[in-house]
Amino acid sequence: MSRTAVWRNYFMRSRRMWFLLMILATVLALVLALFLTPGHTGSPQTAVEPTPAASQTATSQTASGTAPGPAVEPTVSPTDVAVSPGEPRTLNFRAYAEATAEALYIWDSRTSTYTQVYEHIRSWWMVLADGSNPLTVYTQEFEGTGINAAAFAQLSTYRAYRTAAVVQTSCDNSLAQVRDHPAPWVGLHVCTIVLNVTDRSTTDPHAGPYRVPVSVMVNCPPARTAPADRCVLAGFETTAGRIVY
Repeated sequence: MSRTAVWRNYFMRSRRMWFLLMILATVLALVLALFLTPGHTGSPQTAVEPTPAASQTATSQTASGTAPGPAVEPTVSPTDVAVSPGEPRTLNFRAYAEATAEALYIWDSRTSTYTQVYEHIRSWWMVLADGSNPLTVYTQEFEGTGINAAAFAQLSTYRAYRTAAVVQTSCDNSLAQVRDHPAPWVGLHVCTIVLNVTDRSTTDPHAGPYRVPVSVMVNCPPARTAPADRCVLAGFETTAGRIVY
């Protein structure tokens, strides 16, 4: 083959290679232009699902038939609950219950108003976080002792007063109803106290005593809803249908 033919063949191959390189460069430029467009990262985007709020989670659980988890009882003891006037400061739930029962029935219209008598034990009553012992129950059970504002006003005209003393106390497993239905948490105690009660007034200065039962619920450590260093009053029952035996 002559030198001229060799150059001609080399030139033709070089020309074809040049055209091929131009085509490849054009394709590369188009690809780069496509993937470097603003807002395009060059790789597929993965959709990120927003984390639902707690209320949304609870709603979705209910809708799907999955019951939400149990409520978490607060872990901080209400240590800032002040001791009320006359209230025992003790970890002895039995002693606390007996003091409560006596305080419910002891009053003197000669030295106290009905408001003072009513508020005395109410200040001991600690409403639980779940609202299971509202003050409306307190009023109902307090009036179960036999007095209300109208009755007390009438009794005060006769200089009436009432005394009470503990005769018998039964607590927790000594009560059949508590054995059948134990307290829902450790530290909650139930005592039923029998009292000797005497009502005196100018119209009946020599009245004899009579006996009444009263059930008292006391909340003590280690209950999370009780102060760390003492017991508190969670409730009492004076109406006949609610007494615990």
